[in-house]
Amino acid sequence: MPERPVHGRLTVDLAGLREISADLRRDTDEDLRPGFATAQRQMRYGARFCLALDCAEGRAARASVNDVLVKHRANAEYQLRVAEALAIALERIVENYADADARAAARVTEVESELSKVVAQLEKRDVPIPSHPQRGMLA
Repeated sequence: MPERPVHGRLTVDLAGLREISADLRRDTDEDLRPGFATAQRQMRYGARFCLALDCAEGRAARASVNDVLVKHRANAEYQLRVAEALAIALERIVENYADADARAAARVTEVESELSKVVAQLEKRDVPIPSHPQRGMLA
């Protein structure tokens, strides 16, 4: 999909993005990752029922549950990767916006400084600064 130009003013709540990013990072590090590790430890042997009773129904049930556990592990790994990638992306977005704001502020300060120098030079030369600039053709 081609990008459309954004008209008008774009406002980004950096504090809100930082908060969301920190919350996601904390939830991933403190809950999702340890929960995944615990689940993996507890389910590493797969389904353990009907081991003493070797029958077709028991083997089929164990196979079905084991298939579900394999799928669960794949889904959990995917969710963990997505959460980590999203946290990294949000952190980079915040960093890029903050850097852009800092560069823009530095540039504005630089322009203001140059303008102040020019005004100071004009004042030293006693060049009157017109209160109402003339409009029209140059003489």
